[in-house]
Amino acid sequence: MPYSVFTTVRAGIEIGSVRFRVLEQFNSYARREDVDLSPTLRVGVVLQSGVGYEISGQTSAVWKRGFALLRVAANGLDTTRTQAQVTVVSQDIRRQTLIAHAEGGVVTNPKPGAEFDPWVEQRGPRLFGVHAFTGTRTTWFVLEDRILVADDILGLMALGVAPFLDYGGAWYGDEPARQGGDAGVSVRFGPTRAVRGQAAELAFGYRFGQGTKGKRWAFTLRKGFSF
Repeated sequence: MPYSVFTTVRAGIEIGSVRFRVLEQFNSYARREDVDLSPTLRVGVVLQSGVGYEISGQTSAVWKRGFALLRVAANGLDTTRTQAQVTVVSQDIRRQTLIAHAEGGVVTNPKPGAEFDPWVEQRGPRLFGVHAFTGTRTTWFVLEDRILVADDILGLMALGVAPFLDYGGAWYGDEPARQGGDAGVSVRFGPTRAVRGQAAELAFGYRFGQGTKGKRWAFTLRKGFSF
């Protein structure tokens, strides 16, 4: 193999202000969660076998028992990757957390492995199998109502249920959009003693759209989504 030397130089500026909301029963159980809603903007330049850029930022709106958060990120050198997502959370109903989330992304000139794979990133319809969707375009929409059933089972864990509706997928730019969806209910459970314990879920529901391979009903055991 020939001897090679690689050099990367990055420079940028970031501005923002601090804004956090303290929630409970959002992504985990029995702990106070600091949700970062800080308005920020980062702009940078990358020198590495060419000139590239990095741009990212977020902004939010906050009300008494909820918030809305918008995030955008883009970077480009040989491969250009652009993503945006919006999340709306409401806890107006006692013991319930209603979540609406949407996101999308585009990759151009992808290097091997840079394509979107919702299964790997855990950001896609939850009842579809391994690598059911891959490509340079991606979307994901989800509605979920996380309902607390019991917050202290034997002093070790908590239990909840979450009706959900997912729709999304991934495809390449030279082919029609390949997307699928599912609707059902998941049983969410998680530790109440572990400092960093995340909730897991057993989800069951009906699948529709592409990628079903004729099997409409499905279930999965997986880590719960974190928003």
